[in-house]
Amino acid sequence: MSDYLTDEEQVDRLKKLWKDYGITVVVALSLGIGGTVAWDYFKAYQSNEAQAASNLYTSYLEASGVGEPSSEFIDELESNYGNSAYFAFTLLREAKSEVDAKNFSGAHESLTKAFEVAKGSPLGDLVALRKAKVEFELGDYEAVLLTLQEVETAGYRWQALMLKGDVHFQNNELEAAREAYQSAKDQLPTGFESDVVDMRLASVPPAT
Repeated sequence: MSDYLTDEEQVDRLKKLWKDYGITVVVALSLGIGGTVAWDYFKAYQSNEAQAASNLYTSYLEASGVGEPSSEFIDELESNYGNSAYFAFTLLREAKSEVDAKNFSGAHESLTKAFEVAKGSPLGDLVALRKAKVEFELGDYEAVLLTLQEVETAGYRWQALMLKGDVHFQNNELEAAREAYQSAKDQLPTGFESDVVDMRLASVPPAT
């Protein structure tokens, strides 16, 4: 699992991904492993055209990090770089803050915007997964299932299937829940423990 890679191993993996696949996959991996090395490496490869957006995003991070108003940076990113990964990153951070504050409606709005920017990429799959989780919190199970259909990246599919199982479980569709959980277990990436999925499967009463 990438969470347990050393800094040097993370850099080597990012170098190879950058060479083979380009920016989209590297951005997604940077978000996935959550390490500062991954993000620093990504920033080192920014194009000149993205420098202004990068500066705005940095200003946003600095302002939000110390509790200062950051809305002007968000507005400028949306106006001038609304189709950039930086705007999507900003919306992801805003959504996290809103979730922490139990403002799930606000989080859903931010994630919906982020998905419009990142749709069709691994980053878009990550956004879709988080959007579906917020929709689950809002009790909009039909929306959850629709959103999860957008998740195609292999590394996220098992999580999407877990959430799909949760929806079916909440709807008392036990056989569908069991099938979703089993599919999630079958699609676990190599090296991932199956304990969480096994607990979900064990929670589904046997068919009568």
